[in-house]
Parts: sequence; structure tokens; C-alpha cells
Amino acid sequence: MSNLKIGDENFIKSVIEFINVASHQESKGMEKYGQGLDPLDDYDWLSMAVEEQVDGYKYLHAEMIKRAHIVNEIRKVIENDVHPSVGDKVNDLLNKLEGQK
Repeated sequence: MSNLKIGDENFIKSVIEFINVASHQESKGMEKYGQGLDPLDDYDWLSMAVEEQVDGYKYLHAEMIKRAHIVNEIRKVIENDVHPSVGDKVNDLLNKLEGQK
């Protein structure tokens, strides 16, 4: 990490979060199977990785649907129940959340 510079805080936070999640997953595996991952097991690791990626995609897609639903519900509330200037600010923030400019 000697090449890191000030301003790399987001990268460092990402690495720390990755380590934390990886450690948690390793602990879950140890608890469930009584051992760490053994590359020489009889598992088909490529097939397992594909299955995990498919599950990950399903989780991402479900979260996208949930967030879109929540954003739409917030837009309904501010349309009817919030002062227009506040509604405009909230809509701008929701647009940013959705990736719009």
C-alpha cells in the first residue's frame, strides 16, 4: 500500500469493507462446514462460482426493483404533501439516486 496517496480514502474503505465481508464469510463457512475452503475438494468450483454469480445478480435485480418502488412512493408523497420548493429539492436528490443528472 506504499503507492497509495491522500485522496485514496474510498479505495481504502473499499478494501477494508472487502476484508471485513471476506472474514465474516470465512467465519460462516468454518461454522457451517468445520473447515475453510479446500481447493482440492471434490467440488466443481467453477460451477459453484457461476451459481453464486447468478444468485448475486438476482439479489442486485431485486434491490433495483425495491429501490425504484421506494423512489416512486417518495415522489407520490412529495407531489401531494410537500411544499413545491422542498419537493423540487427532494426530486433532484431522487434523480441523483437513480443516476439521472
